[in-house]
Amino acid sequence: MAQPKPIETPEPLHPDLMPTLRQLVRGLEVLFWALPFALLVCVQETMLSWWESWGIGPALAAMALLWYGTHSIGHFQKQERVWQGTVNFAQVLALLMVGLAPFLHWQQQITSDTMTWSQMSESQKHIVYSACIFSTASMMYVLNLNHVLARLAAMLPDPILRADVRLFVYLNFGLFLLLVIGLWLHQKADAVFLGLREFAPGFVESIGSYLGLAAMIKAAILWIATLVVTLTMTMLWKTKEAILNSVFSLEPPPLPEPEATDEVDPSRN
Repeated sequence: MAQPKPIETPEPLHPDLMPTLRQLVRGLEVLFWALPFALLVCVQETMLSWWESWGIGPALAAMALLWYGTHSIGHFQKQERVWQGTVNFAQVLALLMVGLAPFLHWQQQITSDTMTWSQMSESQKHIVYSACIFSTASMMYVLNLNHVLARLAAMLPDPILRADVRLFVYLNFGLFLLLVIGLWLHQKADAVFLGLREFAPGFVESIGSYLGLAAMIKAAILWIATLVVTLTMTMLWKTKEAILNSVFSLEPPPLPEPEATDEVDPSRN
């Protein structure tokens, strides 16, 4: 008589893997909502004066959410040195943004007054320098977050996700170059206006003055920054959905049907 084969049960997941995956998904979701909130806060702080009534609370909350989301994804695969190094650098940048967030609010109060650089006191210049460091750290954070998502996609068993994230990272790098060029042009708006007066006088007449050119460049910078944040949010969402579909939505494999035995039924005799 043939013996039936024992039913093989699926091998359980590592007990430490599921909690870290939950924290990873939680961190990705926090970053997905924190990025547009941080962009909104930074734009309001630098462009609108009525935002002053809220104080430094919105800026601190937005940067703290970015740090919390980055800290949460750092619990995943702690034994991977390259991955952990990339995440730790993003955490340092997020923590730096938390500390410098109040200077973004105070810098708006200084620039709202008609004051030249030579008329500023040393404390006011320190606030402006700190706000510039905050802007640099924020751009480096978003750029490094793209690198973090690329590292994460390389560790996940989803080739389609890896290809999509790689494409979005390349697009974001190109947009970052345009963003840096736009910031430089905004700082040199008066010189650019004088140069356009020689090569495109009709366009210069339609603008009116270098202030109009600066406003156009600022609008272009905001549009590019929105595209960068949108692409990063897309990568965050696709990565979170890939993890949920491949891990948390797994169904147990169907049990194999018992094989027929060669035992003879005695009632037939």
